[in-house]
Amino acid sequence: MPLRELKNPSQIEGWLNEWGSQLTESGSMVLIGSGALLWHAAQRQLELPLPESSMDVDPVTESEQVALLGYEAMIGSEFEKSHGWHVNLMPTAVLSEMPADWKSRSLSKTYGLLEVIVPSIDDLLIPKLKRGEPRDKAHAEWARKLP
Repeated sequence: MPLRELKNPSQIEGWLNEWGSQLTESGSMVLIGSGALLWHAAQRQLELPLPESSMDVDPVTESEQVALLGYEAMIGSEFEKSHGWHVNLMPTAVLSEMPADWKSRSLSKTYGLLEVIVPSIDDLLIPKLKRGEPRDKAHAEWARKLP
């Protein structure tokens, strides 16, 4: 059974710094899902835990080295055992669940050689609210309270 210990913004910052320092060439990812909501909290210097912990982060990447790190951090990996959550690489097609102009509202930050692009909170919530699961609703409520 997957671990479900992702709840704090600092966990996302730590992970991105770790991956950025492991790359030997520039790479990029789009971060979506609960991990992206936590990233937004971290950028605001808030250490607000999610109301219900997540089990994974959902990056979308076309960078070979970033994808390799993702494959090494999948469910059941050593990464999951040490971090308490895993990486669920997502196909580029999931980005079509957001508005066509989501990139114009996204933010980005560089960690070592890793560029991370994160859609706006409103754009991130569209697919979550479409799913309508209780955890997604709780995460949306939490995200809407971010200043």
